Amino acid sequence: MSGNADQSYRRAPLGFTLLELVVTVTVVAILSGLAIPEMTNVILKHRVQDTATDFFSALFKARSEALKRVGVVTLAPISPLDWTSGWQITDASSKVIDSHSPTARLAIATTPTSLPNIVYGPVGRITSPTGGEFKLEFSASNGGYSCKYTVYVDPSGRPRETSTGMSGAENVSGGGVPSC
Repeated sequence: MSGNADQSYRRAPLGFTLLELVVTVTVVAILSGLAIPEMTNVILKHRVQDTATDFFSALFKARSEALKRVGVVTLAPISPLDWTSGWQITDASSKVIDSHSPTARLAIATTPTSLPNIVYGPVGRITSPTGGEFKLEFSASNGGYSCKYTVYVDPSGRPRETSTGMSGAENVSGGGVPSC
């Protein structure tokens, strides 16, 4: 090859042009702007779902501990009448069996309104509160999005879980957790 042939061969420049970089950053910004509100709703839904599921599991654990110990086991909020402060399971001698940390940015409503604790007797049945079914509603909202999970407990002590999403319809789960 001659020297002239080598000089006519030019390598393509490496890197991006300023225009390519601006277009790429603009596309990423637009896609992020669309995705962030949806991600906020997903995070909110999972926060409510996780807390309701933790409570659901605590009910099962309290019931099984009562059966295992053939004694009284209590599930109660850490601060009186405030389930958002977290909850703990204690045995008849007030020894803490399990504990759950406070919930962040969630509302927990109870029916009956003042639910001080849930007491399982030696045969795994609810002894307090007395009467029919009671429930705890775990909810949160963000602008136009809201999500609510409800944990019902029947007089026998068996819990079940449902959710209510934007449609207002209740979703019942036969296994696993319902979805908003």
